[in-house]
Amino acid sequence: MFLHLIDNIINIPGIGPSTAQKLKKLGIFTVSDLIYYYPRTWDDFSNIVNISKIVSNEKNTIKANLLSINQFRSPYKKMHITNALFEDESGNLKVTWFNQPYLIKSLIKHQSYLLSGKATKYQGQLILSSPIIELADKSPLHSGRIVPIYSLTEGLTSRMLRKTILYLTKTIKNISDTLPNKLIKKYKLIPLSASLANIHFPASFNILNKSKIRLSLEELIPIQLSILLNKQAQHNQTGKSIKIAANFLSNFKSDLKFKLTKTQLLAIKQILGDLKQTYPMNRLLMGDVGSGKTIVAAAAIIAAVKNKYQVALVAPTEILANQHYASLKSLLDTWNIKSTLITGKTKLNTWAEIANQEIDVIIGTHAIIQKTAQFKNLNLIIIDEQHRFGVGQRQSLKNQNKDFIPHFLSLSATPIPRTLFLGLLKDLDISWLDSLPQGRLPIITKLISNIKQYPAIQKLVNKEINLNHKIFIIAPLVTDSLLSASKTSVANEQSKMAKLFPSARIATLHGKMNSADKLTIMDKLKTDKIDILIATSIIEVGIDIPSATVIWIKNAESFGLASLHQMRGRVGRNNIQSFCLIESNSSAPVAIERLEALVKITDGEKLAKIDLKLRGPGAFFSGQQSGFTKLKLADLTNIKLIKQSRNLAEDILKTDPLLIQFPYYKQEVKSNYLTHQE
Repeated sequence: MFLHLIDNIINIPGIGPSTAQKLKKLGIFTVSDLIYYYPRTWDDFSNIVNISKIVSNEKNTIKANLLSINQFRSPYKKMHITNALFEDESGNLKVTWFNQPYLIKSLIKHQSYLLSGKATKYQGQLILSSPIIELADKSPLHSGRIVPIYSLTEGLTSRMLRKTILYLTKTIKNISDTLPNKLIKKYKLIPLSASLANIHFPASFNILNKSKIRLSLEELIPIQLSILLNKQAQHNQTGKSIKIAANFLSNFKSDLKFKLTKTQLLAIKQILGDLKQTYPMNRLLMGDVGSGKTIVAAAAIIAAVKNKYQVALVAPTEILANQHYASLKSLLDTWNIKSTLITGKTKLNTWAEIANQEIDVIIGTHAIIQKTAQFKNLNLIIIDEQHRFGVGQRQSLKNQNKDFIPHFLSLSATPIPRTLFLGLLKDLDISWLDSLPQGRLPIITKLISNIKQYPAIQKLVNKEINLNHKIFIIAPLVTDSLLSASKTSVANEQSKMAKLFPSARIATLHGKMNSADKLTIMDKLKTDKIDILIATSIIEVGIDIPSATVIWIKNAESFGLASLHQMRGRVGRNNIQSFCLIESNSSAPVAIERLEALVKITDGEKLAKIDLKLRGPGAFFSGQQSGFTKLKLADLTNIKLIKQSRNLAEDILKTDPLLIQFPYYKQEVKSNYLTHQE
């Protein structure tokens, strides 16, 4: 019986309605889903040793004959205990299983078996406890080889999955290769059908690694194709060149009250170079928290306005929009540039002024997109933290002009490994700000796991308040919740902090507050009317208070490393020593590893690499580029692999620019990855 990839799993012999329902819990509905359900790890039981060579507390595989077997029921723990004695030419070994009563009937004396497991010493005797066992006269599937281990759900076993998937590797009829033979040979790859068989049942780890490479490339090639096609489409779009005067940069620098860092200066030059082009700029400005992205964007804004174009700067929150407006207005005023802040309550006459180009720079939130705003001559769009906006929202701004597409600059402080961009996204235009302004001190980060540490925290906070410095306290919830009883809330922390710091002026900030109240709190914070601000992660971006020196993050395990690093960046924005206290009582190994990494590492890119390995690519890309969230095998920190996928994608497009000969990749690009409009 031959099976096809599109067949329902119920068509697989041995899978009934009950097993099919259990498989569906794992997202397995078709034959294709099951064959692409990769093992989470592999046990190496391939090295068969004599009984006399068994190493205690290590995984061993033996081939031995069953001499005797007996079973009894323990009166203490009420479990079935099966004891057996096996022998080979080098000696004999006692083997014990717990609560597997069927073994007394299924195992046959004097028959040869393969047994794989860990041996331990008990009362001076070496015992193999609960090993995997199967007949030695068959091709081994569960022992005596490299054995796949799968993620399971209740009622399913790895033995069942191995047996079923082995059957599929021999009976699936239509696994046609996605790559032509010439590319398979050029890149020294193994065929797709062979890689699918070997990812489950490899004869060696060398073959397993080759299979991982081939299947990882299958995941990465559609992403690379999409990026290359998008880049081609971008260069074919019509834009409007922005002329840059010879003395522009020197004039811009002379108007600043501080000296630009080398990376800020380089980023400005790169952006100004893009603006000169006749096709629209599509550049990402990456910079760690506090690296000075806004002033780099300011250079682009001024250059565009001096060419009589309008600029829109869009931020994800009203707090951040206000922050941008406040920090840019005085500089823009120096250049006689009219700017305005757009919110949901903006009056109609302001929109009319924008439509008549009486206002040059428009700074705001989603309101800029959601309103039926009409710009007269928009030629530069700047979006801060663009992953918080939908594709359609960004595109609506780009469609403002009928005759040309505006230049586009995205700002982001979300730390993503540079190697990922260089290898996977190298054709994206990216500027990096990897140096902080002069005078900044490293933030001291400490892990708080015991209430006994509170007196030291009280002493630190009181000292900072006496110096007129500001304190941030972060809670994951607004109010207490029965569904999240282990997590604290802003309301709960407000009452606790009032007792810990009775003389402090305390305020709260969270997303459920109305806009007017949020802005009032921010004004009080800036005018020294608040000592302690208790907030949710709403302050992750957009809070720039130079006098803030302590941030205390409660239930820190609730946040990703990127978010924790962003929140830490709310302090240390001056030449004052600042502190980040991350509090957690979690005992989960992954949570502890993440938090300990935050204590030791201040570099956002290094933290991103750890987050990428621990949480996967969805931690960075979310719905922005959904293809990244589908990766099962591909390691985005493996620059060699990513470059190979880029080269393959380039060869595919050289062979067939329309992907007619590559229907699988064409469908993947169309269905799951970036669109050419993006």
